[in-house]
Amino acid sequence: MILETPFLFRDAAGEWHELDPGTGVCLAPVLALYGQSVAAVDVRDRGALVIDFHDGAGLWIGPDPQFESWHLTGHGVASLMVGPGGEDGWDR
Repeated sequence: MILETPFLFRDAAGEWHELDPGTGVCLAPVLALYGQSVAAVDVRDRGALVIDFHDGAGLWIGPDPQFESWHLTGHGVASLMVGPGGEDGWDR
């Protein structure tokens, strides 16, 4: 997964953090996700990516009006991305 715009991170205790890729040390809270199992992945509305983890943590990455906001790829997963302004048709 590649995140290219600001996003929200919910830690396992339920506290939300607003984070921005490229801010270095400020992204430290997300390191808690390393090794965690994904419970659910959903794409909502115009391309908001929502990922929930088994420990209660989560990510919310909304569409950006000017830039690609996220790109998801992996073993057994078709490559997905949301472009500038979001995308229609996610409610398949």
